[in-house]
Amino acid sequence: MSVNYSQAAITARLQGVINTIGNGGFLKLNHGPTPLSSIMLASPCGIASAGVLTFTGGEVDPSASGSGNVDNAMITDSIGNPHISGLTVGIPGSPANVIINNGSNTTFIAAGKAVSFVAGAIIGS
Repeated sequence: MSVNYSQAAITARLQGVINTIGNGGFLKLNHGPTPLSSIMLASPCGIASAGVLTFTGGEVDPSASGSGNVDNAMITDSIGNPHISGLTVGIPGSPANVIINNGSNTTFIAAGKAVSFVAGAIIGS
């Protein structure tokens, strides 16, 4: 038998994640294990409501550190401890957890180019 949580419990757990990330967390955009871009998140990084963590979005990495197709993302605290990993990444209109914009409507990032964190959400369970 599976364990089921109430929506209030899920929302509280997601608020705990926001609190754990704290001020100065980062969205790390990766190709496999290779980091391509690091974007500092707003403080707080999002809002937990009705069982969903919705990230603030709007932050920018003005100069990506690597080139490649972003295939996963993670969120760390200010000193780099990972707190959320395995996030899907897509472009506007996709159902991914993390939506980015690089000006070319793809998830390919070029070193030295800007990358925007448009939006993000995690549905709690």
